[in-house]
Amino acid sequence: MGFLSKERRQPTLMRRIESFAAWICRKFLRAEIELLVAVLMAVLAGRRRDIVIRDDFRQKHPHYRQFIVDPNPPATAPPPPPKPAEPTLDWRKLCADYEAKHGKPLTPVRRRSPKSHVPAGLTCQHCGAPSDYLSFNDGKLRSQLRCKVCKGLSQVQRRLRRTDRANHWCPYCGLALYRWKVKPHVTSYKCGNDHCPAYLHALARLNRAEKKLQRQRPSQFSLRYIYRDYHFSRAQLQLPAPDFSRVALSRIHSPDNVLGLVLAYHISCGLSSRMTAWCLRNIHQIRLSYQSVLNYCQAAAVPLHRLNLAYTGPSDPLCAGDEVFIKINSDRAYTFLFIGAESHKITSYHVADKRDTLNATIAMNHVARCAPGGRTTHLVFDGLAAYPAGVHFLNADRTKRGLPPAFTFNQVFGLENLDDISEQWRPFKQLIERLNRTYRFHTRAACGFDSMNGALTLTVLFVAYYNFLRPHSSLSGDRPVHLDQLDAVPTLQARWCKLLDMALALPQAA
Repeated sequence: MGFLSKERRQPTLMRRIESFAAWICRKFLRAEIELLVAVLMAVLAGRRRDIVIRDDFRQKHPHYRQFIVDPNPPATAPPPPPKPAEPTLDWRKLCADYEAKHGKPLTPVRRRSPKSHVPAGLTCQHCGAPSDYLSFNDGKLRSQLRCKVCKGLSQVQRRLRRTDRANHWCPYCGLALYRWKVKPHVTSYKCGNDHCPAYLHALARLNRAEKKLQRQRPSQFSLRYIYRDYHFSRAQLQLPAPDFSRVALSRIHSPDNVLGLVLAYHISCGLSSRMTAWCLRNIHQIRLSYQSVLNYCQAAAVPLHRLNLAYTGPSDPLCAGDEVFIKINSDRAYTFLFIGAESHKITSYHVADKRDTLNATIAMNHVARCAPGGRTTHLVFDGLAAYPAGVHFLNADRTKRGLPPAFTFNQVFGLENLDDISEQWRPFKQLIERLNRTYRFHTRAACGFDSMNGALTLTVLFVAYYNFLRPHSSLSGDRPVHLDQLDAVPTLQARWCKLLDMALALPQAA
């Protein structure tokens, strides 16, 4: 009965759907229609992320609950007060003209009530007449003055709230930001000026449907300038290292060449642990279980993580960053990667379970630490709001220590160049996307990870292979980080062993 009542309520829509279904039956075979139904069921179940169902509400309200971090940081000092405009008339000359015309001087304003007294010090903005010749022109509001000399109107400077304790000022209107929300890890400040250019611009962008909804639910639209001051400690911004394995490299009974073969097949070739064990058994006659392959990789990732930090070198003046989707225990997780635009080396990597500001800041903080001489690095990333929020935090932290800003940045939105900024910085966004595809190829065989440490282990080994061992076509076949110690080593497995020797020679705090 519900379907019939809906049909009666929407006869036009039902006829359109029936006509479309009849057209499909005329144009397609039964097998093709079954395939179409299977695709539609996958879309409805959410298994096809490349096909998006039309959302009528979102199309009518594109700015609804849109989380945006403003690219401009707040000002650290209030703007200088504007100079008062010089009076264009002289009240003394006007009083003299009045006396010459009427034969008597112009008397001051008569006060019938003490409440109508104009405070001393206020003057007319047009002729400079003192408060004796001024009167309130708007009743109890007492915000507008009428001059008896020149008949002009002046505005009373409203008493503003105290700003001597403010630390942040709006970069658009200069008004002190007030503390809006306080959480353990972040304090949000908002501009409350109704005449702020940023607020007026955001309000003008709303369409008719959004303006109607904004009057009913104003909290669902982000229109005012908001600055989020994060409270991250130095310990929180450290890159996590892989856990120590129960299998020590010094206690491995197999020869070093076997460990090199494990890393060559499992990491360089992107084979799974089971396929790596199969290749070792059927090609090299080395009997090794797939669990031993995973144990060897975990044991090698601990010193190679120190090698990545020690031998990667300084970061490039321009870096591109993005996050890659992975699975850990069937849950969504992310790997943050930053690559240099000139050297094509992976400068920073971080595996996290959330795509929030803290994890993005951890990855970007390592890029800032690798910048030589505290140089400002330019970053290119997508529209994720965690990146500009992290940039504001790192720049503010550097400013407190008297250092230049850590980053400048540009964001590239979407898949098409809809503005000049996206067209200019699109090649660098494509560079990090190409790295993401390479990373997915080397992690696809794992079919997800059982723990965060397993994902970090494979990521550390992938970065070591990409930076030190993998030849790059855009570098004329050279590696992103060229190590002279590897030039005389002929085979891939031997180069892995040489990298491990160099990593084990590093101090534990490297």
